Amino acid sequence: MASRRHRWLNVFVSEALTEAEVLPGMSLDVLDAIQRRVLWLATSIVHHANKVRETPSGVKVGGHQASSASMVSVMTALYFSFLRAPDRVSVKPHAAPVLHAINYLLGRVDAAYLTSLRQFGGLQSYPSRLKDPGPVDFSTGSVGIGATATLWSALAHRYVAGHFDVPQGGRQVALVGDAELDEGAIWEALVDPMVPALGEALWIVDLNRQSLDRVVPDIAAGRIGSMFEAAGWQTITLKYGRMLRGLFERAGGEALRARIDAMSNEEYQRLLRSPTDELRERLPGEGRGARDITRVTKSLDDDELRRAIRDLGGHDIADLLEAFAAADAVTDRPTVVFAYTIKAWGLPTEGHPGNHSALLTSEQWEQLAVDLAADAGDPWARFVTGSLEDAVCRDAAARLQREPVVMRQGPAVPADLGRNHAVSRRNFVMG
Repeated sequence: MASRRHRWLNVFVSEALTEAEVLPGMSLDVLDAIQRRVLWLATSIVHHANKVRETPSGVKVGGHQASSASMVSVMTALYFSFLRAPDRVSVKPHAAPVLHAINYLLGRVDAAYLTSLRQFGGLQSYPSRLKDPGPVDFSTGSVGIGATATLWSALAHRYVAGHFDVPQGGRQVALVGDAELDEGAIWEALVDPMVPALGEALWIVDLNRQSLDRVVPDIAAGRIGSMFEAAGWQTITLKYGRMLRGLFERAGGEALRARIDAMSNEEYQRLLRSPTDELRERLPGEGRGARDITRVTKSLDDDELRRAIRDLGGHDIADLLEAFAAADAVTDRPTVVFAYTIKAWGLPTEGHPGNHSALLTSEQWEQLAVDLAADAGDPWARFVTGSLEDAVCRDAAARLQREPVVMRQGPAVPADLGRNHAVSRRNFVMG
């Protein structure tokens, strides 16, 4: 059963980042267990709203299991290891269930809310500062606006800190969907003359290579990265995880890397959905290098081969933490991390071009519980008290604890301003 649960999850400790360097008392295996629970909870929040909860109209409630799954590793690494209390995070709209799951594990949201997605007064489908029961740093319903809000928040804090006695600010982190890079607001923000000096800004782009209803033919990550660099940003790309990088070092590995690098996004996504026999046949391709690739794949059993083709940098927690540390080491300019991920990572719908709003069947959801060491009969179970996972969640909750924000009543709007608008306008026009 253990091999089945880990058929697509792999975390390896690098020489540059040992387990002791993650956080005292924490190992990468513990973070792996936490990310599996986050994936289960996020998927189950959407599942319950659509497959369990009764709706009088019978209309699909919705939610985005696939878009959430691609962000699970990034957000697990952020919240359970990297972030500190002063930091602020803008979560891409369709990853709201992941934020709700993390807030639940941190003790910020009661279990009763997990069954309330898109209900009146319940969990919001997009992160909302005013409507969500758990803490949300930025409301991100409008695509592209949430990302740029981190830049304006950084500028605003710098101004306030320069004029008033306020607590020191932290990181301004944006979790950006790759399709959000189509928004003009993104590029308008990048060319603002103040932005290149914002060393506290960190953007993480979820490169899952899919949009609403298709696999995107060409993400052009290199060209986009060059545009960020030209705007003064540090750029970090996490494309392959350490398992694949290890295979690249073997005899024939260079041919394997060249083959995957040259592969179209559509072909790569097809491999994610291929049975193992078909995967072994398709991966080597044709022509030069095919024999070398076949030699590499023959050295792998079926589970290893399936894990290898899914081993992207955006799902390698050790790589993610190294990237975040590299961002912290550069303080004179903002950083963008391009994290290659799989849409619907770990779900039966992973890589399917139509998975954007796809929902797991009840049978698939129950099998997912087996794969992720969860319990479909008790889907909202927390980690066992006293376990290492429970200790990490409690430590993260304490580390991220902030003083509560007191909502103040706004000034009353007067019924009459004492001026006749029409007269004032006429006088202005007549000069």
